[in-house]
Amino acid sequence: MPVENTTPNRGYQLPFGSNNLEDDVLRLIAALSAIDVDVAGLLVSVAQRALLVHGHVIADTTGLQAALDSKQDESEKGNANGYASLGADGKVPAAQLPSALFGSLNYQGDWNANTNTPTIPAAAAGNKGWYYMVSVAGATSVGGITDWKVGDWAVSDGTKWVKIDNTDAVASVAGLTGAITGAALKTALAIAVADITDASANGRSLISAANYAAMKTLLGITAADITNASANGRSLITAADYPAMRTLLGLAAAAATATANTLAQRDASGDIVSRLFRSEYAVTGGTAYFCGQNALGSGADNYIRPMTPAQAAALLASSLKLQLFYESAQQTITNAGQLILAHGLGIKPKIVTAVLVCQTAELGYSVGDEAFIAVANMFGTPKGLSCVPDATNLTVRYGSGGLELLNKTTGNSTAITNANWKFVIRAWA
Repeated sequence: MPVENTTPNRGYQLPFGSNNLEDDVLRLIAALSAIDVDVAGLLVSVAQRALLVHGHVIADTTGLQAALDSKQDESEKGNANGYASLGADGKVPAAQLPSALFGSLNYQGDWNANTNTPTIPAAAAGNKGWYYMVSVAGATSVGGITDWKVGDWAVSDGTKWVKIDNTDAVASVAGLTGAITGAALKTALAIAVADITDASANGRSLISAANYAAMKTLLGITAADITNASANGRSLITAADYPAMRTLLGLAAAAATATANTLAQRDASGDIVSRLFRSEYAVTGGTAYFCGQNALGSGADNYIRPMTPAQAAALLASSLKLQLFYESAQQTITNAGQLILAHGLGIKPKIVTAVLVCQTAELGYSVGDEAFIAVANMFGTPKGLSCVPDATNLTVRYGSGGLELLNKTTGNSTAITNANWKFVIRAWA
């Protein structure tokens, strides 16, 4: 049985090495016959193909003539009975749109009339119906109009800009503008008595009288006219002067001297000119002092009252305390060096203290520890420090032998390493 061996595409029979010759000859004959048929078909197809360069008439393409007949020529673009063109912005130019489209308003946004932002363009057919709403009042000239208030509209009619006034603010009242007070309006109106047209001549005279006495004279009022007053009341108001009134009332006259059973008289400034209170009082505990109740913290008024020495001492205690304080910045320690530190207290300090602030652990002290040191030298040695205070400065001198501290752990006196410590001085006044 021969081995079937064929080409991969058309399946033409091929010989095989193990086949008998007579079998493969028959297979080759069959393959060549099949190839002959295929080649013949190809030749027919090639003969029937269209030439690379050839022509057609319109009728060769179905419907082409009808499509060409219904198109509009390019010459009709933008012309009557033609079609609209597009501008560089991809939109139909305003000149090719019906004018009716520009008869309605077209909001363009808010407008700052003070800075002309955005800039209002010149009126033209293309912006007919555009309007801007004033968001910031101003005086930018648009179409000759400069009075722009918030809420007004600037509208283009295609040839000019006009204003639609949407504000109802009153321009002025009696020459006044802005927020108008009643007092300002009354002054501006300058209303006089003569302006009260429904008042009689006597009524106008009465309200224009200089004072109450003048009014009383115009009215002709006497004590007898006060029908609901008693005889004593009428006598009092008809008294010639205040002393006469005091006499009627049984009041003692004011006196400038310490006269018994009299009133204290006041001067033109309202101050009492006579003695205000006794200069001596019997107070348990010794001498008496006088002070306001508020100062003692025992009342809501400020009347002058006597107080004991104990009360006075308590009152003055706060003023006797040290009120001022100064603390220097951390200072470098230099053997035999000097510091002149302005304390700014304004007076000579009463108390001065000094500390060493640990920067690097030493002698049992930790960083940040403060160790107080005496402002004095260690007798018999050039160690320690001195300080001379005055009303302006603290003058410090380090000992030439440096400074010593008691070891925090052992209590032994040991010289410090200057670089491991900073010096701070404090003063009170």
